[in-house]
Amino acid sequence: MGKKVRTRARRERPLLRLGLVLAVAAAALPPWPVEAAARYREGDDAVVALNILPPGQKGVYNAAEAVEANAGSYPPHSVDQLQMYSDLTFASRGDLEQLTRYFKDASFGVPPGEVEREYSPRPGVRIVRDRAFGVPHIYGETREDAFFGAGYVSAEDRLFLMDVMRHVGRCRMSEFLGASEANLAMDRSCYKVSGYDEADLQRILDDLVARKPEVGGEIVRAFRAFSDGVNAYISEALADPSKLPAEYPALQQVPEPWRPTDTVAVASLIGSQLGVGGGGELKNARLLKALTERLGVEEGRRVFEDLRERDDPEAPVHTLRTFPYMPRGRADPRAVAMPDDPEEVASALPTAPDHLDGPFGPIKLFSRGGMSNAVLIGSSLSASGRPFAVFGPQVGYWSPEILLELDVHGPGIHARGAAFPGVSLLVLLGRGAGYAWSATSAGADQVDVVAELLCEPGGGEPTTESTHYLYRGECRPMETRTDTWVAKPSAGGLPSGPELVVTEKVERTVHGIVQARGKVGGRPVAFVRARTTFFKEVDSAEGFLLLNNPEAIKGPEDFRKAAQKINFSFNWFYLDAKHIAYQLSGAYPVRASGVDPDLPSWGTGEWDWRGEVPGGELPWDVDPPGGYILSWNNKQAPGWSAADDNYSFGPVHRVQMLKRRVEEARAGGKLALADAVWVMADAATVDLRGQELLPLLLEALGEPSPDLGAAVDLLRMWAGSGAHRLDRDRDGRYEQAAAVALMDAWWPRAIGAVFDPTLGGLYELVPMAFDNPPGPLGSAYQFGWYGYVSKDLRRILGKEVAGPFHRVYCGGGDRDRCREALAASLRQAVAELVQKYGEDPGGWDSDGATEAKDRIRFTSVGLVGVPDLPWVNRPTFQQVVEFGSFPGEGPEAGAGGSGRRELPATGSPVAAGMALASLAAAAAMRRVWRGS
Repeated sequence: MGKKVRTRARRERPLLRLGLVLAVAAAALPPWPVEAAARYREGDDAVVALNILPPGQKGVYNAAEAVEANAGSYPPHSVDQLQMYSDLTFASRGDLEQLTRYFKDASFGVPPGEVEREYSPRPGVRIVRDRAFGVPHIYGETREDAFFGAGYVSAEDRLFLMDVMRHVGRCRMSEFLGASEANLAMDRSCYKVSGYDEADLQRILDDLVARKPEVGGEIVRAFRAFSDGVNAYISEALADPSKLPAEYPALQQVPEPWRPTDTVAVASLIGSQLGVGGGGELKNARLLKALTERLGVEEGRRVFEDLRERDDPEAPVHTLRTFPYMPRGRADPRAVAMPDDPEEVASALPTAPDHLDGPFGPIKLFSRGGMSNAVLIGSSLSASGRPFAVFGPQVGYWSPEILLELDVHGPGIHARGAAFPGVSLLVLLGRGAGYAWSATSAGADQVDVVAELLCEPGGGEPTTESTHYLYRGECRPMETRTDTWVAKPSAGGLPSGPELVVTEKVERTVHGIVQARGKVGGRPVAFVRARTTFFKEVDSAEGFLLLNNPEAIKGPEDFRKAAQKINFSFNWFYLDAKHIAYQLSGAYPVRASGVDPDLPSWGTGEWDWRGEVPGGELPWDVDPPGGYILSWNNKQAPGWSAADDNYSFGPVHRVQMLKRRVEEARAGGKLALADAVWVMADAATVDLRGQELLPLLLEALGEPSPDLGAAVDLLRMWAGSGAHRLDRDRDGRYEQAAAVALMDAWWPRAIGAVFDPTLGGLYELVPMAFDNPPGPLGSAYQFGWYGYVSKDLRRILGKEVAGPFHRVYCGGGDRDRCREALAASLRQAVAELVQKYGEDPGGWDSDGATEAKDRIRFTSVGLVGVPDLPWVNRPTFQQVVEFGSFPGEGPEAGAGGSGRRELPATGSPVAAGMALASLAAAAAMRRVWRGS
């Protein structure tokens, strides 16, 4: 094999020589206008602008590079951000004074002398790659030029990944990567969420132009220019094997041209995965029926309400302002369409797999709901007098990364940050001139399940297979379509007797796509998924156009208006030199009076939505009195009800790991930027159960019996030291590994001790797992039974509880029985570890099994993989930012700053020289700009 590789390398030498010639020719092109370059750096008024995105910018490998990478010799910029990202996990608080050890410079443009490559894929477009990390800096003479450049570099860095994403978004994964069971399941579940064909995708664009002619036309032109840029690279790659991703020849395929409708498909995919909530009505119906059958109608409903935690007064929130939304109120029995057999209907719902089967191995998917965090410190708490932020999205760990970074400049576009490939014509999360923004998934309720009453034309007797439904007194036909395609034979985990010809059927009503069929009160119905963003997936582009435009964002009110244009469900955060701000985005339905928001409603017309919540009435805040804003996918605001599929907004949430550290830091005085980084980094290795619940469990357990004394001592020491899951000496075993292993073994048993008498046997019907433990995807503790255990144990211990359960579950309210049950459950956990490791607690988890299980494993989308990381619970892409001037005031005005200052040094003379060169270049460019 090595001989073949060397032969191929010799064959490619002429191509390499051609590349050198092209590079020299590009260098000889007319220089980018000095005035334009100066203006782009003029807007770079950040005091500190840093970010990180592991493993690296490069994500396209030709055949020779793929072989070398898998042999451990990675091309430049493949993994150069990986070690920086990992090192922060082990940094002490004092180390954080030198932030450039862990984050890279995120300035606009490239200083003279730091250019790695400069080229122009078409007149009017210039791309500059920086030497340090290979980030593309794109300059367009026109807006279309900027979008073209963004498309070109997206393909240059992520072409094969983009191809995977457009096929997933089009519900045709099996067509591209093979007909494995997982890929077919993904296609089927996608058909129940969107199920768009090419005509539908084009209709989405056409409808946008019809509804919003001016901005819709601009968005369509942007999509076309982006597609032209992608296709320019595809054409080059087809002519030059050194530019073609190695996956294509391995699959015996070639990349097809990119279309604007492909961008629509990717937008639909991202929105449905990370930016939507709700749709759990049928699962709720199944749980409610099981509870009422066991406990009776009244008691069953009360237990259901305990578990829902729809608007728990103890839930940590983004803002203390009250925003009423979706209170349950009194349901009208005529509105509720309770299935006769909820178990049968719910079991028929499509289930998306947790992975795809690629031709080179499984592709793990991010879970819906998102896993991101944000720490924003306002000027009142800031030692510098300026606000600052550490924030970013957690989208999993991929090779290549599912986000890419770009720095884009053109008329009305001036931003640097991250975007998903395929919708990367604009920066989705990043910074502009004097401001920065980021997001966490909100998962607020945008989806309802409605029951269409089936009918037959002419008054015939309907069945559950009927394709007509009653709407506003008329028996209407469903819109039906059957799609057929040939699934690619592949090595990607083919099942026995693979379906090489795949057929999928779409059935749509005025409300949405049919999910399942059944009966309500003996009458045949079709259960349909109604979603506010259905056929409107690209409307959000209007908000991103504003966020990327420095002329449109002059302060928090402009930011709020821009975020309100985004119809997907996200929590958005904003920072400038004076303010911090928060805004929930999304299109949320106003439900008819009498509808139970947790259960299916009738789709016959009289219970339809009554419009959408106005953007100005969505939860928001600017410079809150507490002085900071924290987010980790927690509840939005008091009164804003959790989506019907979200059971996790209770009194314990992982955002409390951030809050505890902010409060600890502010107790010592005002905070510096390094303090905010410490808050995020220290919380990132904490076990939420150890911080928030273990003290309660041990208190409820009381004085332990002699056989449990050693176990209790282990747990107390671990909780007292911060309850970290951290391998400080990197020997492959957690510090206090025995306590970590014991907590893992005890947690499910402790839940059983508290709730078994009431819920034993029904646990799997509750739409939330016991735990969201650490694992290969990184993110952890977003959901779990943490709040349930806290609320019940505090009640039995006589502590204050706001919004208590209607009863005490542990021990039936008897403290002694509760204590005995908890002791028995801990004894069982100890027995499990003794059986595996022996009597000595010091040897529990001696093989490091827990640390190995928790480690982050990068999902390889193509041929090239990267090394694992120690577990950490932090964003994938992360910004660290502080500004010295307010948007529009210029880099030497505002908020106690006089423009950009030197970044914290790394201790490297080379890095220090780079920083000085950057500062000198920026100063020179400012002088040129002022002179012009």
